[in-house]
Amino acid sequence: MEYSFRKCTLEDFDFLFNLKKQNFKWYVDKIWGWEDEEQKQRLKQDLNEHLEHKKIIIVNNEMVGIYVVHTTENGDLFINEISLLKEYQNKGIGRKILEEQLRENHRKGIRTVLQVFKDNPAKKLYERLGFKVYGETETHYQMENIK
Repeated sequence: MEYSFRKCTLEDFDFLFNLKKQNFKWYVDKIWGWEDEEQKQRLKQDLNEHLEHKKIIIVNNEMVGIYVVHTTENGDLFINEISLLKEYQNKGIGRKILEEQLRENHRKGIRTVLQVFKDNPAKKLYERLGFKVYGETETHYQMENIK
């Protein structure tokens, strides 16, 4: 499935909140408890601080997800988030985005890192793509790809 990116804007707030709620509410609920208003405030703050790192994933002229990366102080590429609407998951879009990013990073000699909730099924995809766990917190695995 072909995709493209466009820059994220503040006008994408409702889409991003619904995407976050659809994909992460059950994780957040289980650990800290989900409150819509609190999560909206967190998202507003995140957008105000990190908008330049966020890209909307587009398929057939429709917003289907978000891809967020930034370069860390030590030069690693940190994948902050890759999230797709449920109806676009398991169609190869996320895998393709990650494979293309990894190819570029390998060519440039850049280490790629991310963190994933411990019970997130996406961990299996990351492992298939060569990510290895290098650390963990109470809630997340920290993974790296250095190929």
